[in-house]
Amino acid sequence: MSDAQIREGNTRTGFSLLYNELFDLYHDYIGDKALLYYAYLLRYRNTEKGSELYGKSWRGRRGVVEKFQFSYSALPLLDDVLVCAGLIDIETKPCGRGREKIFYIVHDPKTREEFREDEADIKRKLLALIEEKSGARSIVGKAVKPKRKTRTTS
Repeated sequence: MSDAQIREGNTRTGFSLLYNELFDLYHDYIGDKALLYYAYLLRYRNTEKGSELYGKSWRGRRGVVEKFQFSYSALPLLDDVLVCAGLIDIETKPCGRGREKIFYIVHDPKTREEFREDEADIKRKLLALIEEKSGARSIVGKAVKPKRKTRTTS
């Protein structure tokens, strides 16, 4: 028997559930940075039923950049990758000073069966994103990146 510290009974509030599907299915398509970014958005998703902000996260970009050492230029690409995978949608609302506030509608990952039905479409969208925005190539996961040509020695 191990000495693992696992809580029994009622679990506390104030924690985020990290779905197995993220690592088992999505990771190979969205990559490390997008998975981390999604987990962060999920962490701050409003779960108060009946709230106007239910399902939304609105963490500022500066906090994400400082916490994870992402570049500001990478964040729109990460947003695009997560949208292609169906994990988020994005809303913007004017907030004054000529800027818009970004609200992320953070969806739960699809079940294994749902993911497998949509897998080809997700890959197609991510490949189209790479064609449109070359910087996305460095973000997406290994299932989307074109295979490197191997050298043959003669």
